[in-house]
Amino acid sequence: MLVAIYARHSTDKQQGSTEDQIDRCLQHCRSLGYGVTGTFRDEGVSGASLMNRPGLKHLMTAALAGGFDRIVTEDLSRLSRDQGDIATFWKRLAFADIVLETVAEGVIGELHIGLKGTMNALYLKDLADKTRRGMIASVRRGSVPGGKLYGYDIVRRLDEAGEPIRGARAINPEQAEVIRRIFAAYAEGTSLKRICANLNALGIPAPAGGKWGQTTLVGSASRATGILRQTLYKGTITFNRMHFRKHPETGKRLSVPRPPKDWVQAPLPDLAIIDAALFDHVQALIVERSSARQEVAEDRQAEDAAAKAARDALRQRQWRLQQSRTPQKTFAVFSGRLHCTAHDTKIRTQRWRYYACPGDGCATRNLGWPELMPLCFDALGHLSAEHIEAHFAMPENLALRAEHEAAVADLARQIEDRRASVRLMLTTLGPQARTETVRQILEEQEQAIRNLTFEHARHQRHIDALRPTPAAIDAALARFRALLTHLRTAPEDHRFTIPLRACIQRFEVATVDAPDQPHGRRRTVAAVFDVPKIMELAEKA
Repeated sequence: MLVAIYARHSTDKQQGSTEDQIDRCLQHCRSLGYGVTGTFRDEGVSGASLMNRPGLKHLMTAALAGGFDRIVTEDLSRLSRDQGDIATFWKRLAFADIVLETVAEGVIGELHIGLKGTMNALYLKDLADKTRRGMIASVRRGSVPGGKLYGYDIVRRLDEAGEPIRGARAINPEQAEVIRRIFAAYAEGTSLKRICANLNALGIPAPAGGKWGQTTLVGSASRATGILRQTLYKGTITFNRMHFRKHPETGKRLSVPRPPKDWVQAPLPDLAIIDAALFDHVQALIVERSSARQEVAEDRQAEDAAAKAARDALRQRQWRLQQSRTPQKTFAVFSGRLHCTAHDTKIRTQRWRYYACPGDGCATRNLGWPELMPLCFDALGHLSAEHIEAHFAMPENLALRAEHEAAVADLARQIEDRRASVRLMLTTLGPQARTETVRQILEEQEQAIRNLTFEHARHQRHIDALRPTPAAIDAALARFRALLTHLRTAPEDHRFTIPLRACIQRFEVATVDAPDQPHGRRRTVAAVFDVPKIMELAEKA
């Protein structure tokens, strides 16, 4: 039986964990007589999601290509600690007739998915709670969480045990003076725009480099960000303002504000840059200068507890509904694919739905969406079976196919030689072929033949991809033309734009003189196709 091994560890401190997992899985496979065709791993990746796991993606690609019959891993938590993800992964394997087996639990079934998936999810929740509790305790002891903060330098030193002291900060004198200048100017009535202009005129770099902006100073009211809202400048650290949730579709961590009652504050007078009275005065001015926010604040103060709870609940529901929708940006089939033939450069966006070549004096300018779209459709319509056949007849593709054919012939010879060796051994030894030593030799030969057969099949698949049949070409063309027909009626529909864009390397745009045309010029567009991607359409038809 051919199997693949998968291993994963979460942090850089577990660098040896992956190798240990693989060794344990190899011992398990040897004890059961499995033939290992390959190992897949993800190092320094959390098990909270299946996203951003290249090793697991390669594993699934190899599994669906028929490279093995079973996947072996140390335990289910190596694959994922999320209940939904592990169930989906197991269902995909079951659909492909691939067995999932772990060293700890054996062959995985529905019961394992339910129980172990729940246990792994609870482990993650418990770990998050303990981590948050530890960070809150650290803040209350005077540690400053997070990365670099404007006005402070990170202090790197060791404790008595030689371990690094985390969260230590020291005031940066130059940046502290800038902070005092900002607070003083704002307290005197200077506008945010004027403060930024003065700082930029003095050549003082912003916290992230470059020029100062108003959002850098005042930030977000709901998240209490921005220099003018940073409580550490008055000697008080504010923590636990945000928490993170995983997006159910993308697996990305999204920050969500916590209610102010959950915030944690601790005094750090040694890190104070400005006077607390000045800081509080500036906060009052921020609210004063925003009439809209002042009205909102007054309305909220007048709310009773029930109305406030209802408003907070509504805001949370709206946020969750918004995050559950996967955002889609509108773009055309030619977006990012336009190329000027005169200057051999990429055409850029000039303004909304208008494009231009950045070359000096180039006539390829003011390319409007209404003009480009029909030209690109016509260029896509020129795709034919001759284009595809010409691609696979190119010298480099013929040479590549010849390499795979030579490998197939060599592997076939090796397989036959090993089989002949086994037959000769059995014929020579006769009844003596049942000894333990002979049995081990035969198993080794059988495993070698399996590995060679797997390599033979892999090279044969490459040959088939480089030598498509007329039926496969016709199927790919039919799928391509069907997508193009739908796109002509709905040019901004992602269902048709995305698969077609994958089949196009670029659109080559040329502008030539044409006295018979209204503007004295004619535009032509030619498409450069990605033929292998086009052939993949036949598999999705």
